[in-house]
Amino acid sequence: MANPRLSGFGHIDLTVRDSERSLCWWQEVMGFAEIGSRERPEFKLWTMMDSSGVVVSIMTHSACDGEPFDERRVGLDHFALLVAGRDELEGWVRHLDALGVEHSGIQEELGGPLVVLRDPDNIQLELHAVNPADPIVTDAIASAQGSRS
Repeated sequence: MANPRLSGFGHIDLTVRDSERSLCWWQEVMGFAEIGSRERPEFKLWTMMDSSGVVVSIMTHSACDGEPFDERRVGLDHFALLVAGRDELEGWVRHLDALGVEHSGIQEELGGPLVVLRDPDNIQLELHAVNPADPIVTDAIASAQGSRS
């Protein structure tokens, strides 16, 4: 039996310590616009969208240990965002440099070049220019398509 299909990325919710600081960072550094918020007794949530349609929400919980993010704990390791290619990635490097945001510079990785940076809560983000011709990418696509037939 074939696996049901996914139609794309929905959204991601990130728990943060300081919502105002994180909201400003996502808007100023990453270019997201706030599109809504919601509050419940146990959490507050702010939802943002990028012009590409990627949705990221940041949230604070009433029961939070206040410790910064650490990818070595069970849960999220990092969050990767796709960019159109190396030229776009170079534009991100210039943008991050202009804002004084620390980053890795362009690194060559499996599937294409990327830049690693961290948000105010130490959550690792990647800007990844996937190369669709890279054998790792083409093999993965072929494998996924084969499992659906």
